[in-house]
Amino acid sequence: MQRILVTCAVLAGYASSTGIVAIGGDAYMVTREDNSPATSLGALKVATFKEAGAFCSNQGKQMRVIKNSDTPQSFGQFPQPTLQFSCG
Repeated sequence: MQRILVTCAVLAGYASSTGIVAIGGDAYMVTREDNSPATSLGALKVATFKEAGAFCSNQGKQMRVIKNSDTPQSFGQFPQPTLQFSCG
């Protein structure tokens, strides 16, 4: 049991998010990165969209994509989706 908890703690430590960052006007940005060996750009992208959607939903609004870009995994670079959005 203890080994499972340690493994989960280590794996959970790989993922990070900038959180929602205001970038001017009614525009926001969020970026996620995960440097675990089994990471998936698709899963990170879904989590990024969910975080933005929840942020807007908490304001009683819907998330609207302004710009969406992805940095794919390559040698020395971990996958990283970036989403710029507004709430309307």
